[in-house]
Amino acid sequence: MKFEDLPGELWFLILSYLTPLEAFYAFKNINNARINSILIDMYLIQQDKDKDNCSSILNISLSHLPLFMYNFAIKNVISYYSNIIHSLTLSNQQTPGEINNFLEKYSFKHDFKYLKSLYLIEPSSIELNIIVNDLSNIKIINIQSKDIYSFDINTIQKILYSIPSIEYCCLSRFHQNFILNNSYSFIKNLIIDSCDYLCFINILNHFGSLKKLSINILSMPRDPILSSNNLIENSILIEDLKLRAFSIRFDYLLILFPSFENIQKFSLSIICDEGFDYVNSDKWEMIISNYWPLLKKFQLYSELWHLTSADFDELYPQLLLFKNNSFWIERQIRFTTDFYQDKNDLHLIFYSNPYPDQKFSNQWGNPIDIVLTSTNNTYSSFIKNTYEYVNRLLLTIYSNKQMRYELDKFSRYFPNIDTLTIRFEQHVSSALFRIYIQKIINLSHIKHLALNGKCHTVIILYELVLRLPNMTKLTITSNHRILIKQIFQPKNQHLLLLLSQRLQHFSLLYDGVISYETVQAIRFNFPRLKTFSACLPHFEDFRDAIPSFIHNMKSLQYLQIGLEGDNDKKNFTTQDMYEWFQKHNILHEIRLHIDTYTNSIHIWL
Repeated sequence: MKFEDLPGELWFLILSYLTPLEAFYAFKNINNARINSILIDMYLIQQDKDKDNCSSILNISLSHLPLFMYNFAIKNVISYYSNIIHSLTLSNQQTPGEINNFLEKYSFKHDFKYLKSLYLIEPSSIELNIIVNDLSNIKIINIQSKDIYSFDINTIQKILYSIPSIEYCCLSRFHQNFILNNSYSFIKNLIIDSCDYLCFINILNHFGSLKKLSINILSMPRDPILSSNNLIENSILIEDLKLRAFSIRFDYLLILFPSFENIQKFSLSIICDEGFDYVNSDKWEMIISNYWPLLKKFQLYSELWHLTSADFDELYPQLLLFKNNSFWIERQIRFTTDFYQDKNDLHLIFYSNPYPDQKFSNQWGNPIDIVLTSTNNTYSSFIKNTYEYVNRLLLTIYSNKQMRYELDKFSRYFPNIDTLTIRFEQHVSSALFRIYIQKIINLSHIKHLALNGKCHTVIILYELVLRLPNMTKLTITSNHRILIKQIFQPKNQHLLLLLSQRLQHFSLLYDGVISYETVQAIRFNFPRLKTFSACLPHFEDFRDAIPSFIHNMKSLQYLQIGLEGDNDKKNFTTQDMYEWFQKHNILHEIRLHIDTYTNSIHIWL
């Protein structure tokens, strides 16, 4: 049987493992009517004869692409399917200049008639202005930029108020100035990475259509003045509220809770020095019973630091209520209480099950036993599922004693970790670490390993890499020059072989620098790298290393090389870079961005 004669179900299964761009690229040179028909059916690309109606699930992402794939997408996919693309992602992150180049070729007003979802990563203010002025039928917009506060406020306000089709908006930051008084917003879902408490209240007062609001970092402004102008003025329709709050007293949220009478899902993570009220069963029972009659899902996470004996005596009865009170048992809401000892300090980490966030950390100290008796016999059966949604884990290893303690107890288990960051407080037994790490984590799921701290050894790294068959990315965020040199020693050939077979992304992000010799060793031993980031000590090494990487590493698609701070007087330019490329006979297309603030260069290949 020929490949193109495979059953349609098998074709759809094969294509499900590819992005749309990968699928179109794979069959770009095949002129076969059935394959073309399968691709069209796969993405439900259908357009009526009158061309006024279109349905499509064609989602095109141009982020983190090699330059050749971006050029293929621009010339062979978007040029043909632009009017029926449903979702589009554009990015200047690791693809410098992409958005500007895209805007030189396409117009959102004329070329993307049926576009419903747009995701922009690190656009410039000018680029955002051009795009937003041309949008009309978009329903979902996501803008992630560290510079969003410096953007044209009129452009942000147009997104929030002047495009009635937008129902879902995600912004990396939200400022008071974004709010336009006496204006109505049609947005129903608002996702914000960061804003303060007063801005949060203004959002509640000025976005009357909101059904869902999520704020990843909710902070308290200095010396807030609460007056009648800061309280809720209109009815709130929000059904789904998620907050991650920092240093906000319980009373400041309590005055708002009665207004959320339509709430059905509530999720709160709080880190606060004065957080005892957040771990009070009686208060939460009162809030839910009196104010939230429609509530279906309740999630809570709280950190309490530096507890004294008196603090514990005050908290203990409330913690027992969370475990034993029929109010929580009837609603099948269960809680985990973790105590940690860090030198002389006692810390409490308290949260509902399953754990409500995608990130987890045990950075608070050594776990200790404090028994809280539960009358709920089914409670223990839920523990194994507590961390099923966690995909990013920061794991601190304090000592051999800590690992033995957790091995003897009913340990946590993390089945779905994508990114594992490990830091050691001291040197530990590699054999014990191997047993420990295999018990608490499904290692086969991990794709990104990050090393932090100063006590990593090449033996520990080998134990990890040996058991991470799907790892493709390694990040080192502390100064491990000795560890990196050891990787390339003859006695560690097996580790080097495993890394060379698996690594596609390698980042050395610590403040120190690596030698040019190490750069050459990385270039020679990791030919499959797609991205590489590092910092070099000398301008001459910086000048010579970049062409060497580009010339010899055929899979490389993004290169970030920084220059040590003492060399900040070396004002290299884009023209300098192209002259270095010509000197080394590098003639293929390259795009680059020089960041004078960090003294680094970003190259897209």
